[in-house]
Amino acid sequence: MKSRRQLYLLVPAITLFTACSTAPHYAMQPDYDYIQKVEASSKYSTHAARIYWVNPPVKRELLAEQPQD
Repeated sequence: MKSRRQLYLLVPAITLFTACSTAPHYAMQPDYDYIQKVEASSKYSTHAARIYWVNPPVKRELLAEQPQD
């Protein structure tokens, strides 16, 4: 009974580790296109607004895969 409980804990852990190793790797980059659109639209707005980016918008970019030898 004790070994079955250990098996129930071990199998999901192994699955989790193997899934993480095959996941694609991303880099978070600021979304300069969106930032530029928002700042440009604020210039032409009837209400002048100053924009301070506390948390600028970001987009994910897939990192290039390294060739495996």
